[in-house]
Amino acid sequence: MAIRSHKQNQKKGTKMQFNITRRNFNLALGTVALVAPSGFVRAAEVADKQTLRYGAATDDITTLDPHFAVSSGELEVIDACYEGLLKFPDGQVTSNGLEPGLATEWNVGNDGLTWTFKLRKGVQWHDGHGEFTAEDVKFSLERVKDAKTASPFSDSFAVIASISVVDPYTVQIKTSEVEPSLPALLVNYQAGYIVSKRAADAGIDFKTRPIGTGPFIYKEYRPRESETLFGNSAYWGGAPTVQQFTVLFMSDDSTRELALRSGDVEAIELPARQDAVDRMREAGMTVDLMSPANTFSMLFNLKQKPLDDIKVRRALAGAIDRATLVKFLGKDVAAAEVSPLPTGYLGHTDDVPYVPFDIEKSKTLLKEAGHPDGLSLSMVISNSNIYLPPMQVIQEMWKQIGVKLELKVVDHPTYHRIIREDANPVVIYGANRYPLTGTKFLTQFYHSKSAIGKPTASLNFSHYGEVIPGVDELLDKARYELDQKKQVQLWEEAQRKIAEDVVSVPLITRKYAGARTPKLDFGYQPKSNYAFNEKMRLLK
Repeated sequence: MAIRSHKQNQKKGTKMQFNITRRNFNLALGTVALVAPSGFVRAAEVADKQTLRYGAATDDITTLDPHFAVSSGELEVIDACYEGLLKFPDGQVTSNGLEPGLATEWNVGNDGLTWTFKLRKGVQWHDGHGEFTAEDVKFSLERVKDAKTASPFSDSFAVIASISVVDPYTVQIKTSEVEPSLPALLVNYQAGYIVSKRAADAGIDFKTRPIGTGPFIYKEYRPRESETLFGNSAYWGGAPTVQQFTVLFMSDDSTRELALRSGDVEAIELPARQDAVDRMREAGMTVDLMSPANTFSMLFNLKQKPLDDIKVRRALAGAIDRATLVKFLGKDVAAAEVSPLPTGYLGHTDDVPYVPFDIEKSKTLLKEAGHPDGLSLSMVISNSNIYLPPMQVIQEMWKQIGVKLELKVVDHPTYHRIIREDANPVVIYGANRYPLTGTKFLTQFYHSKSAIGKPTASLNFSHYGEVIPGVDELLDKARYELDQKKQVQLWEEAQRKIAEDVVSVPLITRKYAGARTPKLDFGYQPKSNYAFNEKMRLLK
């Protein structure tokens, strides 16, 4: 069967249809329109001084190596300096609609294991380190995979068996098993960033000196103060309008807000709290609320009584009012979830048999389960302000049905250790997982191989699949299904089974937040993150 490749039309502003098909297998979905360059804005609207300052919620940074960086203050710089073979649509983190980056086209062979990537020609590394080629791709991917590198993202490439240089502008990647999401792992994110082999061979330490191909070139780091980048006039995607981009370290929330109000910065990382959102809006700032973000769920330990009884689980689930949780956290910063797979993930559906809020029904279920006078539970909970307050709200909810919940508050690291020792009858956990599909998220929380205590343990605190039959077969089939329509159907069926067995209670998604002066135009609408790229500009 013929394989159609992703191909990039080199003319900016042209709409393109990217398809990769093998038995209706689509990896980058839909029609993608390239964003118009910033030059389309009337010159009179653009500010004369193009110096952008961003307030990051950190005291300092640890590393600027893209294969290790995980923190605020690091990620903004890395995303401005480095690129992947593919890229997210501007301002989005998604597994769909991926766009060409350092690769212009890609396809998978009939075996489902052999991927070929055609690379962009003429792309130059920063600071005179030569042209980007296939050797850089091979070096970068093998660097992440190498156990000696000890990258926290190495598991992302566990499925890659080999990387071969076909010619300077062609790379072939072979996987050990069918991996429909491979392109989504090669984006401008975590393991997917490409680094310069020549710079590494020259002894340059990426921890302190980023050498990328992106729209901004790293210039200066001032410990506990700031990082500064300059626009890359030779950038293949067009020279940035912003000439200087500085990330300022501001760990204190109030300090960042004051800096934005006073004009000392043009954008800040904002706490995802309703009061902060309201203050910034009242001050005339643009507030961006972005997702997918951390989705919080409650997971019942099926190995502990009385949680082994589905009537008890239904009673506890039915006594939780998601609307109250959303109101408590803020209607703009939180959204209710009812499905085991969060909103925004490929394969998500709300068509699941979730337990609705009903106090009287919950009381009846407890009586039927042999607990007419209620019951007592005790659990360890993190002192983190994103874990403890919502759990205290749920504690009050459960009192209405006669459930006395004792909360033993510990520090956050201790909480993570204890819940992995199977101590809690109930675990509340917030997470997001990339790629944004059903594979990783549902596998980590609900596949039997992920059950706590196993050598392959991940986040299956409920022991689903061990105590009662789980969704292993559905998830395994979906994992290797190349027909995306069938894959989505399998994930939807898995969500309905998980919901029917009431092994968890999806609660809310707490969005990410940012604030900026209306004079900062990104050139796109931030939906998942702030992407500091060549399209942004400051207006008068």
